Amino acid sequence: MAKYNVHTTLRNIGSQTINTAGVHQFIADEPTIFRGTDAGPNPVQYLLGSVGACLGASAASIVHRPSSNIKIKKFDVEVDGETERFPDKSSRVSKIHVTLDCETNLPPEENQNFIEETLHLCTVHNTLKDAVDFSFEIK
Repeated sequence: MAKYNVHTTLRNIGSQTINTAGVHQFIADEPTIFRGTDAGPNPVQYLLGSVGACLGASAASIVHRPSSNIKIKKFDVEVDGETERFPDKSSRVSKIHVTLDCETNLPPEENQNFIEETLHLCTVHNTLKDAVDFSFEIK
């Protein structure tokens, strides 16, 4: 089991937050049309980026196994999301569509198994898959 911590502070500038994760800091904000300053991605964009980043990290963990002979030629992830707003003004991410373009040195069937194992290992996808309508397109 791993434990993680991110500390968030709301700044007095638009909708900016400063997030601190260990020695790393990153800004989240909203576009100016939502009274932000557009100084960084909004929280939903970070969520979608987390899906892509976790898929990449999961693929890398398979490749870096001592017994692996897999070489990734291309691993590109496009993640699109849709939000839904409710009458009480609350909202949620209702749909996530992932397009994965993965080329390896493996034959097609083994490449498909590699992709499936990557999805199986992806912590962020596993966390969200029962709460959000996920769809995948494999190129």
